[in-house]
Amino acid sequence: MYLSQNPSTFDQRIILDDMSQKIYNNCDMNNTLALLILKRIKHDKQSAFSCYDFTDLAPYKTVSKCLERLEDNHVISRIVPGIYCLYQFDTEMNLPILPSVDEVATCIARKHQWTICPTGVLALNMIGLSTQVPAAYEYLSSGPYKEYTIYGIFVSFKRTMAREIQGYSYISMILVQSIKALGNGRISEQDIQCLQRKLSSKEKQMVLNETTHVQAWIRKAIMSICEE
Repeated sequence: MYLSQNPSTFDQRIILDDMSQKIYNNCDMNNTLALLILKRIKHDKQSAFSCYDFTDLAPYKTVSKCLERLEDNHVISRIVPGIYCLYQFDTEMNLPILPSVDEVATCIARKHQWTICPTGVLALNMIGLSTQVPAAYEYLSSGPYKEYTIYGIFVSFKRTMAREIQGYSYISMILVQSIKALGNGRISEQDIQCLQRKLSSKEKQMVLNETTHVQAWIRKAIMSICEE
């Protein structure tokens, strides 16, 4: 759903800049905040964002009201309660340009300060071991169990033990979950070679250092993947 590479989005950036100019022409403290928010979104290339991404610029309530005004002026769009994206439209495809489900899920986690990791088919898809599009998106989470519907797709955050996801880099987490999704003894030589190509030497060493306490069969698979 994220179509930002389409050339037609350039027109939308011009429209967005025009809106920024209108805000600037009417400049007061709140409009200045709107400009700062838009500048950060563009600079950081934030596909999805919440109030908490801007509370270093102003108090939460001030940021919240500012985002509401930007939404009312069709500068940004609300995806789910509290999560927004820039209002953009692909005129050639006649479709809105939206962040991916994973980008929205990552923003939700960032908002609540959760550590999350894709699991099951989603993990395999994201690491490149499956082309199957998951019917639902499931994440392990350091936060409470939560469910969302994003673009009609069911998304769940399942609370897990801290040792499952904390203390690992993202690449280590998703690699462990991908191996678990395949199952004990079911990682093929083709899978191993695919992952070997994807990981840099630095990443392989990092994964080896971080996964010393995983289950023995997972560790065995990781050692095969990370051997030089």
